[in-house]
Amino acid sequence: MGTITTAFPTSEKQELPQAMHCFSAPINFTANTNTSNTLTSVSSQANLCRGMPLSAGGDIPASCFIVDLPTATTITIYPAATGTHASQSLTANGDVYNVALIVAAPTGNYGAATTNYSGLGADEVSGTGYTAGGQALTVNITPTTTGTTAFWSWSVNPSWTSASFSTGGCIFYNTSTRATTGRCVYVGSFGGTQTVTSGTFTLVLPTNNSSNAILRIQ
Repeated sequence: MGTITTAFPTSEKQELPQAMHCFSAPINFTANTNTSNTLTSVSSQANLCRGMPLSAGGDIPASCFIVDLPTATTITIYPAATGTHASQSLTANGDVYNVALIVAAPTGNYGAATTNYSGLGADEVSGTGYTAGGQALTVNITPTTTGTTAFWSWSVNPSWTSASFSTGGCIFYNTSTRATTGRCVYVGSFGGTQTVTSGTFTLVLPTNNSSNAILRIQ
């Protein structure tokens, strides 16, 4: 029989300084578009970073993302904007993450060495009300700090309704193409078998602070 150990994956510790994950909540700002790869008169660059996708619509084409922030009031994007407008409302988004549930008695071992959702395989829960791949985590809470600790989380507790299954733990993983799709960012043990029968299974996230947040760097 395998094991489930609560852990901050070792692979993520390497990937964070390589900018392979973006946990930022959606960021709203305005900028001028001008049928080019440069946005001008950007209202604010707070928490924006390279690689963040921009919500498509208006002058922003599908799959558009931030390439660079060359000055305090300009942003380089790709592909180029398709029109010219002043003070267009834009939204930059962090990566999208899912939570998948692990069976109560897995054959594999899950913990700090877990790197990718694809490694879960047959150890992922199956049952009424559960879909392979798990549930999307919404909405990212932008990382912040207290003292020497950085922490972040999600604002909505994921849940499965009309569900019947048993589980012993979970993995959180990145579904965006910014990183290799499926990279694991958290492994959690439930401390034993948790069973739901024709009901709602809710994964209650801990308080988002420097002592309890589900993801912390100290």
